[in-house]
Amino acid sequence: MHNPSHISRRDMLRATLGGTLAASTGLVLPPHAHASLRQPLDLVQPTPRADACIFIWLPGGVAQTDTWDPKAHTPFVAGMKGSELRGTCAPIPTAADGVMLGAGMEEIASVMDKGCILRSLSNDVMFGAIHLKAQYYAMTGYLFPAGVKAPSIGAIVGRSRGRRHEHIPPYIYIGRDIDSSDEERTFISEYLGPGFYGVEHAPFMIPDATQGLATLSAASGMSIDRLDRRQKLLGDLARASDASLRDAPRAQEYLKSMDDARAMMDSPVKRAFDYRSEESPETIAAYEPKIANADLFDPGYDNGKRFGHGLLLARRLVESGARFVQVEYQYGPFKGFDMHEHGARRMREMKQQIDAPIAQLVRDLDHRGMLDRTLIVIATEFGRTIASQPAAGTEPDGATETHDGSELVIEHEGMYGFHGHFSSTNCMTFFGGGFKRGLAYGKTADHHPMATVEKPVKLIDAHATIYHALGISPETSYLTEERPFYVTKDGKGEPVPDLLA
Repeated sequence: MHNPSHISRRDMLRATLGGTLAASTGLVLPPHAHASLRQPLDLVQPTPRADACIFIWLPGGVAQTDTWDPKAHTPFVAGMKGSELRGTCAPIPTAADGVMLGAGMEEIASVMDKGCILRSLSNDVMFGAIHLKAQYYAMTGYLFPAGVKAPSIGAIVGRSRGRRHEHIPPYIYIGRDIDSSDEERTFISEYLGPGFYGVEHAPFMIPDATQGLATLSAASGMSIDRLDRRQKLLGDLARASDASLRDAPRAQEYLKSMDDARAMMDSPVKRAFDYRSEESPETIAAYEPKIANADLFDPGYDNGKRFGHGLLLARRLVESGARFVQVEYQYGPFKGFDMHEHGARRMREMKQQIDAPIAQLVRDLDHRGMLDRTLIVIATEFGRTIASQPAAGTEPDGATETHDGSELVIEHEGMYGFHGHFSSTNCMTFFGGGFKRGLAYGKTADHHPMATVEKPVKLIDAHATIYHALGISPETSYLTEERPFYVTKDGKGEPVPDLLA
């Protein structure tokens, strides 16, 4: 294990030689490029089992006991104790022998022979009512504040593995609005971003696949020839400028970003958006929700076709050469999976919005022979349990993780569901990309609190397993403030071999 507090003479010489080489050859290193020199000489990167990753992010706290780790169905009875409630839906069989899912996930159940469920993702940190800190942890592997701007999983994979196609960004994010109108949205952008890696490793944002992306087309009245003449003029002016400006890393980054943007206008990224004309109506319909807006408990919670079409676009981008594509069912407080009331009904509705699109993504990749080398990850920030108080979300940190619900009376159907935040145990699901198939790993208690009772796996090790499958050692690090910052905390993440094929 590499010691993060020790800089060896060997490492110092490597860094010094790198600087000397840059000075003697005129090579200008971009910010943080020297960080790659920090790796120990004996660090061996694992052989990649996957070339690309589609990371499906379902923030808000998915109730694991109604989805990936179902318990016995307990129908609603007014006045029932919280301790009696184990599941709001019945477990259903899947294509994987002995693996059950919650009712409402019949489409995903049909492809579970290709999937691997981690049911014992365990955590010692209690986040209480704070979603954003739990999301920061899930996305970066570091607790907030981390002391530096921690990079997200997508930025780590994009930087460490680089591009698969020269004109396709290595990290693409689908489904989140580009919005910095308040502190919460700004904070979300931070932990989804490149952290201290810098803007060159930021995600290429696609807010809504159904709306296309105007930035990949020339502005009205601007021909491609005229655009190219303007770009050539910009390059000529840059080369004629003073050397101190011309050779500045930031100036070079700016020019490169302009070149990359122009190249993308003719790249497979743009062509990937033509799915409406290139995909069959049946395929497109299979990626769409199975519930209409008018049938929702609250139509304001509707994500429409945005999530499903985002998955379809993600498949087409990976097919075209993308490295890491994250697709989000957009988080909003008390919306989506953040259920603080009517949890049973709203969970049924949420499953009708995600079940078919996720299953179709798995089928499409499998039918195209891509699933073996494409890793699908499905994650959320924490699990759910019964609330410890009638008004869910008001309990102190750790309250829901320890109580058994015996003092809670479920008086009406609005309280029937899993409204409490449960940091102790959560689920993560994988398809393809070198993971075992038809497996449910780990076990949780059948009664509250439903914490892990067999084969606990810490988040740091779940991340290490993902990185290992993608060919990245958990000891990989990059320098910031003259010290190494590891892709798993202190470089101590360990892949879980039982999850890998």
